[in-house]
Amino acid sequence: MYTCLAIDDEFSALEIITDYIAAQPELKLLKSYINVDKALQEIEILKKPVDIIFLDIEMPTMNGLEVAKLIKHKTHKLVFVTAHSDYAIHSYELEADGFLLKPFSYTKFDQIIKKIFTGHAKAQTEKASDFILLKSTEQRNRFIKIKLDKIYAVEARERLIKIYLQQETILSNSSFSEALALLSVEKGFSQVHRSFIIAENQIATLERSYIIMNNGIRITIGRKFLDFYHKMSKKKKNLS
Repeated sequence: MYTCLAIDDEFSALEIITDYIAAQPELKLLKSYINVDKALQEIEILKKPVDIIFLDIEMPTMNGLEVAKLIKHKTHKLVFVTAHSDYAIHSYELEADGFLLKPFSYTKFDQIIKKIFTGHAKAQTEKASDFILLKSTEQRNRFIKIKLDKIYAVEARERLIKIYLQQETILSNSSFSEALALLSVEKGFSQVHRSFIIAENQIATLERSYIIMNNGIRITIGRKFLDFYHKMSKKKKNLS
């Protein structure tokens, strides 16, 4: 069992890290911190180093790069978490063991954990049911777990998004751009309209101007996304 700490000034970001850690049987979250000063105080008096510290870089009272210099001796592995890719080079300068660019999917998180523990007992993961976390509409700062292999399509609905699954549809407070950022790093998902992302393996009918999914919904292919039709047609020919 690998012990973990997480430091981030955004409560929602901490919740995502917490849920991702919980999905890894070999990881155990000891504590998460939204207050950097408290984190520094408690980490300094640790009797022995933890296995991993997940550390945000952009924080109001102290930059995460500065924090890293103070706590690196208290962890075996250090993973930076940030929304700014410009910090990647600094993470390597500080010999960080991983770098997660927000928003990141569970698959990306899993890849970092596997990379960190290459040669060690690998964390057990549910490959056939990798998932993303999207904001719940029922409670603030809560998330719903969406298995990737259950998704048919995601639709923008004003301030919400609608996720079409095998057996149901659900609403999320996540923005369409957040869902697109998470799914664009996954294989088999494409944006086909300014308001739609689809799972390519769930297409029942493909025409030049529209798609019919396996669950029966019809989606227009936007003018800006006509390359999708050509890409899928070519793929279909190659598989024939």
